[in-house]
Amino acid sequence: MNQSLPDPDRAAQARALCDQGAWPEVLALTEGWRAGLPDDPKAWFYHGAALAALGRFMEADTAYRRSLALDPKDAKTWNNLAKLSFEALERPAEAMRCLQQLLSLDPKNKLAWVNLGSLLGKLGRHEDALKCADKALALDAHMSLALVLRARAAQGLGRTEILKETSAILAQLPPEKFSRVP
Repeated sequence: MNQSLPDPDRAAQARALCDQGAWPEVLALTEGWRAGLPDDPKAWFYHGAALAALGRFMEADTAYRRSLALDPKDAKTWNNLAKLSFEALERPAEAMRCLQQLLSLDPKNKLAWVNLGSLLGKLGRHEDALKCADKALALDAHMSLALVLRARAAQGLGRTEILKETSAILAQLPPEKFSRVP
């Protein structure tokens, strides 16, 4: 890998490789990047993403935490660490703490509200999940992920009126609203 790339170029290259699912290549890129710029939080972020995708969860946790030590306000890192903590490391309390930290930094982060709500729903806390969905929808009334979360929470609560209402809204959304979240 070319270690002489300027920072933004490396980040763009890492993002493109992530989008392709080329995780060994992301790992190789970030190993050189971290060696040359050990205080670059993006190098650690992408390193963590590659490690997580390759199933090296504890190493990914360490990389994400190093990234956050360098840039404690990075929303994507907090979000990824929350996902890793919940799904791979089975630490729901840690995942919740990460999302709450993210929301304390950026209360208008609609994806964080959805992710927190999804986590709460998986823990059986459907009323709290519904509140998170509503907070995300207050920021973007047509966010498909938030609407799906709202429908699932309503279903968990046996609130058929909310489920019907939300399903009707989802049915009206154009297909592009269901594309990948940026």
